[in-house]
Amino acid sequence: MTPALGALRRLLCLAPVPAGQSPAFLRDRLIVLPLLTVIAFGSLSLAYGDVHGDSSRIADRTGPALVELTRAEVALDQAQKEADSVLQGPELIGLGQTYPTLITRATQNLNEAAQSPALSAAQRQGLQVVSGLVVDYNGYIGTADRNRDDPTLKKAYLSYALSMLCETTDGTDGTGGTGSTGGAGTPAGCADRTVRGYEATTIQDRIGSLERSLRADLDHEAGWGTGPVILAAVACAAYALLAVGLFRTLTFLKARFRLLSLPLAATVLPLLAVPVLVLGTVQVQHGQAAVRRIADGGLARVSSAAPAVQLSRTAGTAAAPGSIDELQQRIAGAMRRAHCAGWAAVTGFILPAGLLGAAVTGWALLAYRRDYVRVPRREDFQ
Repeated sequence: MTPALGALRRLLCLAPVPAGQSPAFLRDRLIVLPLLTVIAFGSLSLAYGDVHGDSSRIADRTGPALVELTRAEVALDQAQKEADSVLQGPELIGLGQTYPTLITRATQNLNEAAQSPALSAAQRQGLQVVSGLVVDYNGYIGTADRNRDDPTLKKAYLSYALSMLCETTDGTDGTGGTGSTGGAGTPAGCADRTVRGYEATTIQDRIGSLERSLRADLDHEAGWGTGPVILAAVACAAYALLAVGLFRTLTFLKARFRLLSLPLAATVLPLLAVPVLVLGTVQVQHGQAAVRRIADGGLARVSSAAPAVQLSRTAGTAAAPGSIDELQQRIAGAMRRAHCAGWAAVTGFILPAGLLGAAVTGWALLAYRRDYVRVPRREDFQ
């Protein structure tokens, strides 16, 4: 065995203690055990805080922002259907209260999403563009309403509004004279999202682009991540070595000094809480994964189906927001069942507990080593 390997085994408490090496053993333990304690608890604190910080961002930022964008998207689609059904109906009546209510709801949802800390500067700027387009879209619908006695102008402005909202099925770009119906008399509508490109031009495209961006953020937050995995591996290795070192040190003190070190025994207690923290972290991560499945499944289906689903005014006003409410409750329930807030509250105590343990360990070993050195030799009594 090389000297370097032997020194490493000695420092890591893996080598037996030869006779007459007690001072060197205590000196090594005085250096290694506090250092291992700081490394173990420091790595655990960083990894634990990263995972539970992600859970806080999912519950308070990314999840609510996604819900608000989906609500806005559905409300805008319902507003378009309301405008079509009223302005293209047989009766020449005004828009009434339903359409302004839906536009106000969509605007409020967009404002709520824009205020979320989950959005980056670029995402927030993109959402501001969407809000401006919604104002222009509402202006076209209002102009069509004011010109409802003129079928040509009314259909033209409805076509402009629809082309701003989404890609249309009949291929009109809002500049022709066919209005909101195709050449064959088939009513124009929003194209199926699954066959449309990803270039963000219309309101629905831009909202969809923001949703995909937030889902990517959510996937990153709900995953373990490279950093926490590396820190967890370092913490596990340090904890294993620390446990071995404390056990061997306690055994050494009992055998050589006939001493049961209560301070060192007390430093073992925080190690017993580590498996509990690991189980809590796994539970929280499962909650994060559940939220990701809901966002990628339920919310994505509601969002992608909104432009293509044809609903009546009564059913459309209640059904889609109700389904979103249910998905929002499922997201909140997943995070609540994972006890994210309770586990996150422990984060601030991990590193202080490690520093306290390192201080107690160093103080106890320094005292034992000083007392051992002061023990007189046998020849001093002769």
